Amino acid sequence: MAIVYLHIGAPKTATSSLQAMLAAHAGTLLEHGILYPASCRHGDAHHVLVADLIDKYQANPMPDIWYGDFPRGEAWARLQAELQAAGPQVHTAIVSSELFFGQSINIERMLGDIQAALAGHEVRVLMYLRRQDQLYASFYNQDVKGARQWPASAYEFYETHQIFQRGYDQVVDLWGAAFGHANLRVRPFEPAQWPGGDMVSDFCKVVGLPALQAGGAEPNDGLGANQLYIKRCLNHMGYEKADNDRVVGLLLDLCPEPRLKQVRYVNMGCYGRLRERWTQTNQRLGQAYNNGANFFQAPVPEPAAIPEHTLNPARLAEFLRGLLSAGQKGHLGALRSLFARAALLVIAEQGLWDAVSRGDRVTLESWV
Repeated sequence: MAIVYLHIGAPKTATSSLQAMLAAHAGTLLEHGILYPASCRHGDAHHVLVADLIDKYQANPMPDIWYGDFPRGEAWARLQAELQAAGPQVHTAIVSSELFFGQSINIERMLGDIQAALAGHEVRVLMYLRRQDQLYASFYNQDVKGARQWPASAYEFYETHQIFQRGYDQVVDLWGAAFGHANLRVRPFEPAQWPGGDMVSDFCKVVGLPALQAGGAEPNDGLGANQLYIKRCLNHMGYEKADNDRVVGLLLDLCPEPRLKQVRYVNMGCYGRLRERWTQTNQRLGQAYNNGANFFQAPVPEPAAIPEHTLNPARLAEFLRGLLSAGQKGHLGALRSLFARAALLVIAEQGLWDAVSRGDRVTLESWV
């Protein structure tokens, strides 16, 4: 039976680019005896496999956006059928979804279901790990910007999101206990440790694929400092997930600014405690998976080396004035009320009473 590689992420490690590459080259891979299953995925990735497990074992089922027109509850049966139909000419299958990595609630039961579904196959688990401070900052920015519409602080995000409830070493131990530590492939998301600095080459080498080329780098299109805050205010007001792309597009037009680079979202004391924990985890991972060297060549930076996330009142004031102008011209459409409510929250929280006149505040209130 085919060896099944479970590529479980982690998130923010170019997973979308790898999945698009595998889907685009599925025919070529099949000629080499490598299956990238098509019947159990919606889009390029196999997220529906994890979504079905979440539906089964967690209180909050995945929204329809993850399924599209794919029927709920059928993904694992479809995978089993496709693996069985592949025949002996297929020696390797690759299943890829970063949602595997992000699960914490009832993960042991989920792993039991995965074991049962893949019984008879040799399962190898591949995960790329991004340095924790980078994952934290990038993932928070993404979840504020994206359809998850996270409305609260970065501190609350870290304390409540499933992906941060266990350290990397604990996640590795869970998957190792399920499938055997010898079957884990744990790789750093760090170009200095890839052949020629190329992740695709590293991925192909680990899995045993012919040389492939990705269609393009995964975009790093996070929000800027003030955009991020405004989007949180919009998220706090609440709106349909289907409108998220339109909301983001309007926000970028109304508040243009460079995306954030390296930034610290929590105070120095909190970050320092996290850094100590992350450093200990990375030392343990290095002992197990990097011949005793540090798992990441570049250490987690000291708190003082990373600038804190700060807002620019002048830019927020420009956003408010631009919003008023766009709303008066009818450019906001059905989202005018949402942006007006968020604008009033920005004014109240940041004390920007002098940034817009009383008459303009009355106009915003009338749009609500």
